[in-house]
Amino acid sequence: MQKPNKTRRQFLKSAAVSTAGLLAARSLPAWPRPRSSAAVAVTPPISIFGYSQVQLLDSPFRTQFEQNHKLFLDLNEDGLLKPFRVRQGMPAPGPDMGGWYDDGNDFNEKDNFHAFIAGHSFGQYLSGLARAYAVTGSKETQAKVHRLVRAFGETVEPTGKFYVDYRLPGYTFDKTNCGLIDAHEFAADPNALAVLKRATDAVLPHLPEKALSRAEQEARPHKSIAYTWDETYTLPENFFLAYQRSGDPRYKELGERFIYHEYYDALAENHNALPGKHAYSHVNTFSSAMQAYLVLGDEKYLRAATNGLRMVQEQSYATGGWGPDEAFVVPGQGLLAASLGKTRSSFETPCGAYGQFKITRYLLRVTKDSRYGDSMEQVLYNTVAGAKPIQPDGVSFYYSDYNSDAAKKVYYKDKWPCCSGTFPQLAADYGISSYYPSSEGVYVNLFLPSRLSWTQGGTHVTLTQKTSYPTANTTQLELEMPRPEKFTVYLRVPAWGDAKTRISINGKKVEGDVVAGKFFELSRTWKTGDRVEYEIGMPLSLQAVDNENPQIVALRRGPLALFATGNLPATFSRAQLLAATAASQSSENWLVQGDAGKITFRPFASINDEPYRLYHTVKS
Repeated sequence: MQKPNKTRRQFLKSAAVSTAGLLAARSLPAWPRPRSSAAVAVTPPISIFGYSQVQLLDSPFRTQFEQNHKLFLDLNEDGLLKPFRVRQGMPAPGPDMGGWYDDGNDFNEKDNFHAFIAGHSFGQYLSGLARAYAVTGSKETQAKVHRLVRAFGETVEPTGKFYVDYRLPGYTFDKTNCGLIDAHEFAADPNALAVLKRATDAVLPHLPEKALSRAEQEARPHKSIAYTWDETYTLPENFFLAYQRSGDPRYKELGERFIYHEYYDALAENHNALPGKHAYSHVNTFSSAMQAYLVLGDEKYLRAATNGLRMVQEQSYATGGWGPDEAFVVPGQGLLAASLGKTRSSFETPCGAYGQFKITRYLLRVTKDSRYGDSMEQVLYNTVAGAKPIQPDGVSFYYSDYNSDAAKKVYYKDKWPCCSGTFPQLAADYGISSYYPSSEGVYVNLFLPSRLSWTQGGTHVTLTQKTSYPTANTTQLELEMPRPEKFTVYLRVPAWGDAKTRISINGKKVEGDVVAGKFFELSRTWKTGDRVEYEIGMPLSLQAVDNENPQIVALRRGPLALFATGNLPATFSRAQLLAATAASQSSENWLVQGDAGKITFRPFASINDEPYRLYHTVKS
């Protein structure tokens, strides 16, 4: 049993010891050399670029990445480490972070989430910094990653004291695992794998014998309902990655131990196992299914992930978001429409977008199906692109609000929630989600201002993408290389694109049918100065909230869901919505002529603090 917080705080006040002091005071073990990486059963036909090979150019997405990078680079290291030191009984200088992150005894699942999961997102913050180093090459960032790994390692002992009377050990360790393997892989940390071995030893006595659903946890003895919210079913992805990056077969065994068999078996047989389940974690575990498929080679896991994501998309909003009140609804009952009047917690935004990016990236690489890129961009532009930035004190944007009564963007009530951990990881991943290498060439998936560098057939190639998409429906690719080289550029043609889609090279229209929902292959011998001009037909359309309520619709333009602002009428006609016109050639705003005047519609990323409405009732 831990001592009361009051006694602990009095103790800490007398312990004015810095991170450097701790490292000097405690002897460190000899760190063993890591093993070589391990093989997998399945190698996807499409690979992934290194973080440094894709650089975002000026855009809101580069701004998001830079904001997150700076925020976490500037965070107080003693504050980040404090919950681990406190629970280990070590001197713990530095500030309390606040919110979910603190160690304390005042949490109440009904009305007070302070100290909900002490230190829960440390691993994600570490991962975000490691990925940011890989993107930027910032030595300051790398040095911080190395300091944090080493200092965190000092708090880890085989007794697992940190996890004694800890609500969600699997949840937090999964993030710790991710942070440490990313510190090893992307920030060349010499200690990360050894720390991971000790951290794994520490958590194992506190984990169940297998992955447990929330219902199974509730059926077992528990101190309070919050102790049944653990997510051991998400553990396999990072265990399998740890196996691949370290070569240690124990991580493969642990990945297999925590496979969510009942869930995957149902999904693989096309039985909908989603209703009532926690939305984000049950999408996140699709990525564990994909790692199980890649490592073990059993196609059941691929079927489970493929069918599961399709079932999610079948109950997604027009934004691509899903999970009102963090739960999946029963299909066929009009419950997604009902949510528009019941909740303002419509989509767990940075977490949900991060999970969506991961699973669509896995499936795109394995299947070469461009529609996974469509899904990725829908969530990108309509959800996380409009997320408010995390504040230095941990105030974070959590939920997108699709309520039909004056929805607004607001910050979450508690500091340092889970979405503060996934946001820096997701923002660092924008580049590697945009392009993918294969033996034949390069896949262009997202249309972001960016520069890609890679080697094709021994030739160094640079591809620069210039675009203001999706405000404009065009993008341009420019190529540079020291000598001509033959390869293929695969352009994603969105499934929503219409017959106005055009592709030209150096001003000349290319031959062949441009098919919506496919990658278009541009195979030729490329040379410096070659230019691909891509215009995507971007029609207006209406999307019903669900099949049971065809009269409740959202207005879309290509991948964008458009949100109505201002003094809104109770209804529109379908003709009025589909007759929307751009406010100007370069504006993101669209105008709809209502019965009483013009209404401004705009993308989620363009909305500030004004109220808005996503769905509208159309006249019969």
